[in-house]
Amino acid sequence: MPGALRTIGCVCMLVYVLVIVGCKDEEREQALAEAEQARLEMVKVKTALSRANREITDLKEELAAVKETRNELQARIDQIIKEHGSVVAEAGNAQERLRQLTAQSDDQAKSMSTLQSENAELKTMAETQQATIDEQKAKIEELQKTIEELQGTSVETQDDVVEEPEEPIPGA
Repeated sequence: MPGALRTIGCVCMLVYVLVIVGCKDEEREQALAEAEQARLEMVKVKTALSRANREITDLKEELAAVKETRNELQARIDQIIKEHGSVVAEAGNAQERLRQLTAQSDDQAKSMSTLQSENAELKTMAETQQATIDEQKAKIEELQKTIEELQGTSVETQDDVVEEPEEPIPGA
């Protein structure tokens, strides 16, 4: 645009020079009219240039704001990507831990089942042994009664022996 202003300025100067040099009145009037028209065109161009410069300034400011916003958004995107990576890693770790806990739970369930069946066997064995112990106690009690009865009979027999008079022993 500055080149266009120079060209218009040169044209205006050329027109003025021609007017001053001494053209005929009609030519002079025409030259003055052309000069006025050129001046009006130049004012329009200057106005347009001024408006364009303001728009350029506004656009530069807007571009700077857009660049700043873009940089902020890029920083946020980078942060989100970084956080996403750590969240994905944590999720992977959580899944692995869940698999481990599930396997451990399955093992514990199997162990519990085994312990329950062993416990049932031990209870059965304990009940069997208790029954055997009860039978043995009953037998022991019977034997003790029998022994007591036998001891009672033998005591009576001994009492009977003691009560009988002793016969003199010959030769004594």
